[in-house]
Amino acid sequence: MIKKLILVVGAAFLTSCASLNIGSGDSDELSGVGRIPGYDFGTAITLPEGFEIELPEVAGGLIGPKVSGNRLLMIGDSIMASTSSRYGNEMCDALVPLGWQVAIEAEASRFAEFGVRVLDQRLNAEAGWDAAVVFLGTNYEGNKDSYAKQMRKIVSKLAPRPVLLVTTSLFRNSQREVNAAINVIAGESENVSVLDWETISKEKSVLNADGVHLSPKGRSVFAVAVARALDIAPFREGECLESKFRDDSAAAEDVMPEPVDSVVEPTPESAP
Repeated sequence: MIKKLILVVGAAFLTSCASLNIGSGDSDELSGVGRIPGYDFGTAITLPEGFEIELPEVAGGLIGPKVSGNRLLMIGDSIMASTSSRYGNEMCDALVPLGWQVAIEAEASRFAEFGVRVLDQRLNAEAGWDAAVVFLGTNYEGNKDSYAKQMRKIVSKLAPRPVLLVTTSLFRNSQREVNAAINVIAGESENVSVLDWETISKEKSVLNADGVHLSPKGRSVFAVAVARALDIAPFREGECLESKFRDDSAAAEDVMPEPVDSVVEPTPESAP
């Protein structure tokens, strides 16, 4: 069932952020989730004025109720990277107020095997990750078996942690193979949920003209969609953590937003 979320700019809360009204009225009832005692889900989520979108149900269930900790590892390509702290910081702005400690490991033009490389470094070097979000598949070489193999490696390395896999927009026919593989893999593992970005990305003004990358409004929509799929974390001490993978040098011209903190340069860990 599709639940409608109406996202409206309201009175200023938390450093002039806009409010998120869910449904009608001022209820703290979240569609598909239930009552969140003492918490306004939308107080720190900034969205374009009057933006309205329908968010599909999260297949496999929300992540927050499945975890006992709040450390979240996010892995992706240019789409996720564009919401990181080195650009507009939309993702942390949405997730930190929900109590998540967020590390965004995402770089432009990365294929599925990038996720394995990130996990080999970040899982082996440190402990304590409680959940993960993986958005890899926009860069797809057309070999569905190879893609599925890499994604299964990622899910296996993360198990038994809850994992949110994100489908891609249908900017070309071969993306149907990517999304089909994601749904099959999710069906194989009880710890995997799916965010249906394929459906959300069809909304007007979410994507740039290329049908792939996020518009300025779309970056906020993507962050809200992820936040809704994650739900609140078990602990309320959220934080935007340092990223180790920050190399967007492979991005095509005008694909990424303007960096806000520094020029993004290749690092030894992330160089192709």
